[in-house]
Amino acid sequence: MISVGNLPNTFYVILPASYIIWKNRYIRVLMLRQLQLTDKAKMLELVNKTQIFAPEEVSFIADTFEGESSEAVWFGKFEGERMIGVAYCVPMEMTNATWNVLMLLVDPEHHRRGIGKELMQLMESTLTQKGQRLLIVETSSTDDFRTARSFYRAIGYAQQGAIEHYYDDDDHKITFIKRL
Repeated sequence: MISVGNLPNTFYVILPASYIIWKNRYIRVLMLRQLQLTDKAKMLELVNKTQIFAPEEVSFIADTFEGESSEAVWFGKFEGERMIGVAYCVPMEMTNATWNVLMLLVDPEHHRRGIGKELMQLMESTLTQKGQRLLIVETSSTDDFRTARSFYRAIGYAQQGAIEHYYDDDDHKITFIKRL
């Protein structure tokens, strides 16, 4: 229970933990943090909601989340208890401090609100603090991923290459990089 004493009449309000009162208004709390194993169900709920992945791919993501090496980094953006964004990266084998972003998803209801950018900035700053030097992102050349490619360019990633017909005929792998 929260006492609000600076309003005309003092009254008591019971709020869910995801809300605060600021300047006499109810504000929903948004939190950005590294994920823990207990976040698995929320992460999978978001993955399923985006409808990007086939069921076998969702199963693979679930297994990866539980079994990933301790070096993998997962971040989430939460609105109260609900996960509305997730990002995941791993170190690249046989490289010097190079990391690969394997997943960046934002709840479709929250697109174009800066959540993807916040997740990427948190990932970049975390890796920079660990002394890492390069972050890469690989995406598809299809029209379905045009917005993703524009997004990465807008947040400072440079396109460094393409492998033709990588994912399928006429679906090329586009690689972006950013020095940390």
